[in-house]
Amino acid sequence: MNRTFSRNTIIQAVLLMAFWLILSGHYDLLHVSFGIFSVILVLLINHPIRKHLFALGEHSSALKLSLVRLLYYVPWLLWQIVIASLQVAYVVLHPKCPIDPALLRFKTRLRNTSSKVILGNSITLTPGTITLEIEQEEFVVHSLMDISSTGILDGTLPGEVAKLYERSPGQVVGDVTVIRTEADL
Repeated sequence: MNRTFSRNTIIQAVLLMAFWLILSGHYDLLHVSFGIFSVILVLLINHPIRKHLFALGEHSSALKLSLVRLLYYVPWLLWQIVIASLQVAYVVLHPKCPIDPALLRFKTRLRNTSSKVILGNSITLTPGTITLEIEQEEFVVHSLMDISSTGILDGTLPGEVAKLYERSPGQVVGDVTVIRTEADL
């Protein structure tokens, strides 16, 4: 557990620093030192939280994140964000503004907390949807229009997240409820 924890901390530090360098665009000593300071601060704040999850028995070799799948998932998610951005832009710029907001309530069969957090954040990063609540296996998501929620309802997005941890996850989404009107809330 200790070796895996150290490995994950190093990976997290490298990814955070790369993200800092890409976003800042400045590579002088001052900006790089600010990046190093920020990464160390985030790791220090995150350390007790990660220790707590490991103490709860959340970590096992069967639930280990596949770095190869992650290399596929990130570009796939970025492409989904681009597509969703264009869809939202079309609807907002359309003369009749065909927005049809809905709340989606669904259960997922993801097996660990990390996968649920990745799914919730991926939903929120995709324009037109936002994760409102995650409680155990149940998610509540606000969707701006029907097309925004299709990747969630058909299991594509949750399935891709599940593949980060498992080879063939099977059906990941179930018990879907769509609430369309304020009277139904």
